[in-house]
Amino acid sequence: MSALKFGTTIGGANIAEVAQRAEALGFDSVWMGEHVVYHRPMHDALMLLAAASAATKRVRLGTSILLMPLKHPVLVAKAVTTLDHLSEGRASLGIGVGGEYAKEFEAMGVPVNERGPRTDESIELIKRFWTEERVSFRGRFFHMDDVTIEPKPVQKPHPPILVGGRRGALKRVAKYADGWMPYLTSVEAYRQGWEQIEELATGYGRDPADIERMVYVFVTVGKSYEAAAGAAVMAFEARYRQDFTTLVKRLAIVGTPQQCARRIAEYREAGAEHFILSPNWPEEQMAAYHEVLANEVIPLVKKG
Repeated sequence: MSALKFGTTIGGANIAEVAQRAEALGFDSVWMGEHVVYHRPMHDALMLLAAASAATKRVRLGTSILLMPLKHPVLVAKAVTTLDHLSEGRASLGIGVGGEYAKEFEAMGVPVNERGPRTDESIELIKRFWTEERVSFRGRFFHMDDVTIEPKPVQKPHPPILVGGRRGALKRVAKYADGWMPYLTSVEAYRQGWEQIEELATGYGRDPADIERMVYVFVTVGKSYEAAAGAAVMAFEARYRQDFTTLVKRLAIVGTPQQCARRIAEYREAGAEHFILSPNWPEEQMAAYHEVLANEVIPLVKKG
């Protein structure tokens, strides 16, 4: 197996301080999610990551995730290039199709049923903007002639493009992505997903080894499994406005540090190599729980 990597999600008004602290704790990467319109406050992920880049020197900076069908690929390519320059080559673009909150698609004038093909065209365009001098394109959604975006990113050939999503995203991962970053996925679904990606990628003439094996997992640590699970259910209900009582055991990592470490090991055995650990608790407690993850959970995983 490749060396394990551990990232974490960050947030809050003091984003630079949180990112700097995560780097000091030894995390390999920091990540920001976003929605354009949502039922709770959310900032623009790329703008916050730009602030985080100024306060860090080593950690990878990525979106987890940016809803690609709601953004124009020209603007995304430009923004991520800017982040790549600000961070001296540490930017990653994590994208997904969204759709679970229809109101933001209404607000942006994008039909929900177009989100998949819009995303595919956008990925193709962004890669071309980053690697070609002049781009002409005639697609279903985007049309342009002789377009140039300068400067090019620091990373060559381009910053990693990571695709989120589960079963519906596997073909997109195999054809376009530099990594697969699913969330709310069970260990077995993750294993099966990689089996399909490997088969599909080979069919596209790609080496599956070139696709990074990532997983985004919500983590709640407590003094007991019951205490952690109860806190996780409350956090999920506040985030998604649905009952997670029967889902939390299968789709999240909960329990004591030892139980969480064992659960992470199950995902590792299923193929995961880069874990994005998302603290599933109130944002104001994020800094304290980053310490719990870094000092009490991750060492147990690495120890095996």
